[in-house]
Amino acid sequence: MNERGSAGTLGSAEDRFQQVLGTLQRGMEAQQWRTWFRNMRLGSWADGQLKILLPNRFYQEWFQSKFHDRVRAAAEKHTDGPVQVLFVVEDEDGPSVNGTDGEAVAEPTPAPLFVAPESAPAPSPGWPDDLFDATPINPHYTFRDFVTGPSNEMAYASARGVADEPGTNYNPLFIHGAVGLGKTHLLHAIGNEFRRRFPEQRMCILSCEEFTNAFIHALGHNQVEAFRERLRKVHLLIIDDIHFLANKERTQEEFFNTFNRLHQLGCQIVLSSDAAPSDIPALKERLVSRFNWGLVTCLEQPETETRMAILTRKAHQFGITLPSDVVEFIAAHFRNNIRELEGAVQSVKARADIEGGVVDLALAERALAGRIRMPERKLDIDTIAAAVCAHYQVEAGDLKSRRRTRNISVPRQVAMYLARELTHLSLQEIGAWFGGRDHTTVLFGVQKTEERMRQDPRLAQLLGRLRDRLGAP
Repeated sequence: MNERGSAGTLGSAEDRFQQVLGTLQRGMEAQQWRTWFRNMRLGSWADGQLKILLPNRFYQEWFQSKFHDRVRAAAEKHTDGPVQVLFVVEDEDGPSVNGTDGEAVAEPTPAPLFVAPESAPAPSPGWPDDLFDATPINPHYTFRDFVTGPSNEMAYASARGVADEPGTNYNPLFIHGAVGLGKTHLLHAIGNEFRRRFPEQRMCILSCEEFTNAFIHALGHNQVEAFRERLRKVHLLIIDDIHFLANKERTQEEFFNTFNRLHQLGCQIVLSSDAAPSDIPALKERLVSRFNWGLVTCLEQPETETRMAILTRKAHQFGITLPSDVVEFIAAHFRNNIRELEGAVQSVKARADIEGGVVDLALAERALAGRIRMPERKLDIDTIAAAVCAHYQVEAGDLKSRRRTRNISVPRQVAMYLARELTHLSLQEIGAWFGGRDHTTVLFGVQKTEERMRQDPRLAQLLGRLRDRLGAP
């Protein structure tokens, strides 16, 4: 029997595989499904082994680390007995398989993505060569240094997919989110990876303001054709803060034509903005349409665990060690973006350098006293637990018990989440209230509640009502 089996076996396997896909799709958001699972194909399903074909190694590694257990559980619902799931890069030989042991071989050196471009026209005097020939990329903004969590893993994974196979997966890739959430980091990470993998290819990474200024310069010096020729011979175009095109009709027209030309050639385009395409004011509809051609993904505010991981990483970069209670303290008070977290670490470091003392919670409180907005009403866990118990109709003793039934575990985790959000207690202190549980249990409870909120808007609304009832700021 060949790898795919006989026609009858394949038909039966294909039917079961489609049922598995249906089970998976019902349990996830539409964007997550479109980004990942629409690229899956059945390789074979026989003798308890399900082989799934994926388009490249990045997909393979991501499925193995993020979706393996979910796919296996869905598969076992539609067959008798256990299922071994193997993720295989399509059109590659056996050694590329990433099985349940998680082993992977080293990546081969990629072949050139495009035919080398022709030489660009010689610049006229005053031409801003540095915009195209010496693209400034921050070497510290890499995928390795980007801390991922539920709030940003979709954008991160999409950026990795583009860097692995530019012009193939998502074109354009449009990343949007508020200030300080990591958009620029991801853009430069794509640029760093592209330069590493395709050193002979041309890349241009600009802010929208730089693009506009270069175009205005070309207009003023009768160099528009040279501008177009040079820009349209890049293989990767990255534009940060594309929302600054708003109200610039002539520049919008030029970018529209550049976009069309590069897209027709299969060149990769990556854009970032503080808003989704349809929410950018005074942006021409045909540009909005083009920006929506590929994948639009959002960076959201980092959740507690991600903020703590970012703080630990930033502290290491600044050459300072933060005790766990200091990390928890900062993460509890600085929630909006990564720049706030970085600024908080720098303030603590500066205070430690001045005082020459040990970094502890007291020092952190002194360093950040002027930047922390304290809640107007002090809340304790007893008050929070009482509100949660009243809603779920359980007793406070149930929350402290060892019972793990859903009717108890859900309100317990909701109470942990609110205690983490609305009090200044450490994870250990919160765990102590809930029957002497350790800090990892509290973190798990917070994470599960955040996950449920993303999947169920009704829970997010409930938490809002509970905060109002508690008088939380």
